[in-house]
Amino acid sequence: MTLSRLLITLSASAAIALSSAGAALAAGQDAMPPVPKPPVANAGSLSGAYLAAKTAQAAGDLDTATDFYTQALSIDPTSETLQQDAMFAYLADGRFKDGVDLAAKLRDEASVAKVARITLGVDALRKGDFDAAIAEFDIVNPSDLDALLLAHLTAWSEVGAGRIDEALSRIDQTKGAPWYQIFNAYQKGLLADVSGRPEVARASLEGILKDQTLARTSPDAYLGAASALARLEAREGNKDAALKAVDAGLAIAPNYTPLSFLRDRIDRGETIEPAAASVQEGASETLYVLGQAINRGDGRDVALLYFQLARSLSPRNPALLIALAGIAEQADQLDLAISYYKEVPENSAYRRTADLQIGLDLWYADKKDEAKTHLRRAVRDYPNDKRAYTALADVLSADKNYAEAADALNKAIELAKADNSADWNLYYQRGIAYERQKMWDKAEPDFKKALELSPDQPQVLNYLGYSWVDMNRNLDQGLDMIKRAVELRPNDGYIIDSLGWAYYRLGRYEDAVEQLERAVLITPMDPTINDHLGDAYWHVGRRREARFQWERALVGKPEATEEQRKEIEAKLKNGLDDPSATTIRAEADSGESAPRTKADADKMPAGTPAGASETPEAETPAAEPDTAPQTTN
Repeated sequence: MTLSRLLITLSASAAIALSSAGAALAAGQDAMPPVPKPPVANAGSLSGAYLAAKTAQAAGDLDTATDFYTQALSIDPTSETLQQDAMFAYLADGRFKDGVDLAAKLRDEASVAKVARITLGVDALRKGDFDAAIAEFDIVNPSDLDALLLAHLTAWSEVGAGRIDEALSRIDQTKGAPWYQIFNAYQKGLLADVSGRPEVARASLEGILKDQTLARTSPDAYLGAASALARLEAREGNKDAALKAVDAGLAIAPNYTPLSFLRDRIDRGETIEPAAASVQEGASETLYVLGQAINRGDGRDVALLYFQLARSLSPRNPALLIALAGIAEQADQLDLAISYYKEVPENSAYRRTADLQIGLDLWYADKKDEAKTHLRRAVRDYPNDKRAYTALADVLSADKNYAEAADALNKAIELAKADNSADWNLYYQRGIAYERQKMWDKAEPDFKKALELSPDQPQVLNYLGYSWVDMNRNLDQGLDMIKRAVELRPNDGYIIDSLGWAYYRLGRYEDAVEQLERAVLITPMDPTINDHLGDAYWHVGRRREARFQWERALVGKPEATEEQRKEIEAKLKNGLDDPSATTIRAEADSGESAPRTKADADKMPAGTPAGASETPEAETPAAEPDTAPQTTN
């Protein structure tokens, strides 16, 4: 399942720097208690419990995995291998106390000593035992990433112990890879702010904002610096300087909600909290921002560990909750993701995004009526947020309720800024909603508007070009559009299918076979692509292969629609007879439409559903992302 999120995983947000009043809890409070759940089955043996734990862990179900590890440890509490695996699972699942208990036993075990000692150090810092934390963070031969993390956590511990000069000096002396620069400057700014040294904080944070290229290394640190400086200036009574700092962040992420939220609060003259109100919150931010920098691919497991350690220091940090929800979604743990979103504080800048994402995750979890009800409520709660209307339109389109989806998109477009290139998708989605209602006179202008705003969008080029070819209009221009879409997405089986089907509609059957064979290689189980290839094979005389492809279409994934199934079964029985290329071209030139033998009026490019997703229409809705720069992938 491909998840479409309102926030991309690299959300480019600083944790507490972007939360609103009251979001942070007092230092030393443990993580939020887990929601009660039914117990897992008794595995019955040590090997059974261990195997069940490892299987659940591999599937991303850490909740079940930790329960089975607990069962295994109750049978054999002395196994170091079991303890090590369980420690990682407990920490990744947010069971911090259980993880700490095992870390204390494994502190001197070479293979896991680093993680065990960092965990113990974070626990000591959480409790305010700063010298004990410093001792645990004194680890030899760390990697570049570990060295940076340990230096920053140690500096925060030194601030907690009252040694501010030593803390600031430690940051200055932390040298290493070139990418250290923005992280050091950001942490120094936060350290100085917490320590009551605004001039040092200002100089460090301003230095970040003067160099936009630093955002390529860590958008989270860059936007965090903008927020932290704005908060400092607002507390100092420098409103203009505060707004200037916010605008520096918005210059690289114009639609970034937390900064817009902060700007509105500053404009209204509200009391603005510091970016980090305590040593614990500052250390949490260290773990969060470095976790975000590696939160992709193979680094996601380590990022999850960082996030959960950060959460032990700041349990209600909204940026952390959003990040944890994103990882849960990646693991297809949608109920867990929803539980994280529900914990986002009501007065947080992230609350609105969390509400909308809950609606989308309910849809993915096949709670479709609940999803629609939730998003309709969101539209009422946030009547001036175009994202709410877009999210509602996404699920309505996926539910084939195109009329209501178009109404929601009408409102989203009303709220959008005029001729903003980022809004091309609103017109594209509305064009699809109109086309599916057979309102081409309204659909075509929307597709053209989408291309006017963003000329090289392969989905739009594909959709409009295919539509023209399929309706025997603007054949040369339509074919050129599809070819351009293929150039932009050369490995997209659905768009290549559109090119093949366009050739088919033009009677260029050999060309159709060539493209459709490519599409099937890339997307082998799609029923529409297999159906198309069968049709093309039939017309080049490869009748046995045609029947084979039609039979494959009947067992494809996702399943063929009932209408497709009836058409394919008829072709298997009677073969196929379509108009020749000469007839199609003649009818196109005269403005007439060719007879349709396969319900072509409803046939659009495979993989272009409402929401601009590259998945087949019957699949999930997509939501408009918060625009924010990503770290390099």
